[in-house]
Amino acid sequence: MKKLSLLVVALLLLSLSLVAKAPDIVVVKGEGIYENTLFAVEKMGGMQRFVQPGQKVGLLVNSDFKEYGAYVNPDIVIAVLKMIFDAGVSDVVFLQPVSEEYWKKSNLAESHWDIISKTRGIDANKFPAQFSEEYFVKIENVENAKAINFELEIVKEFFDVDVFINIPIAKHHATTVLTNAMKNLMGLNTRASNVKFHLNGPSRNDPDFIAQCIVDLNLLRKADLIISDMTNVIKTNGPGGPGEIISPMKIVAGRDAVAIDKYCAQELGFFIEDVLTVQKGFEAGLGKIDLNQLNIVEFEN
Repeated sequence: MKKLSLLVVALLLLSLSLVAKAPDIVVVKGEGIYENTLFAVEKMGGMQRFVQPGQKVGLLVNSDFKEYGAYVNPDIVIAVLKMIFDAGVSDVVFLQPVSEEYWKKSNLAESHWDIISKTRGIDANKFPAQFSEEYFVKIENVENAKAINFELEIVKEFFDVDVFINIPIAKHHATTVLTNAMKNLMGLNTRASNVKFHLNGPSRNDPDFIAQCIVDLNLLRKADLIISDMTNVIKTNGPGGPGEIISPMKIVAGRDAVAIDKYCAQELGFFIEDVLTVQKGFEAGLGKIDLNQLNIVEFEN
């Protein structure tokens, strides 16, 4: 019995050691998008580092665009679902609903329909979402916000899930230059709230004001895990496209939205000084801006 207890302690210490040494960002390059997503999370310490049996997990996926390169590759999401359910999660909710048409874009959907069908979505948050007391909550004050001095309407379950996993696509955006981890959180808002991001600044679609609103929104809650799609993405005419498609073929996983956005912006060839959310996010304490301070591990499969 004593030997068993010592073994349990040793395994626990080893597990804690592995988590402590986990990279800040893992980048996996290659054609196998599903397999590379599994590999990226494994190298981050495994999904069990982020979720526990019986928890409720909320996913936010940029899935609603029609043009290729403007939406997250569904193979990434299917891989995430497999890992979540393998970890013993009891409830998975898409904080912005994912359509059946989206799943049909993946050749893996049919063989993984058993896990896809276990999920649910907040259908009331389908664009253009309107406020209802059943599904949304009004936030009158965002602590430490610099631009949001108006009432926000946000999906209620965002605050109820035990674990929040953010799954954006790194691509061009006409106003913010890059849309990725930080901007993806606008998918939690009603249309009325997002309109305020665009109209309540000193001028319509003011880039500085929108960037600060995005940063203020991210102050509400950080993602427990970010898995960014930088495989086949639009570099122009975003966010909806059609645009120039480039293919870095990279899955980028981590927990620091500022660092991930900076990494992806650089990889896509954007001038980082034009991506205002990165500098403002750093100034707000949302993450690190100096990638040299981070343990970034890259693999090629």
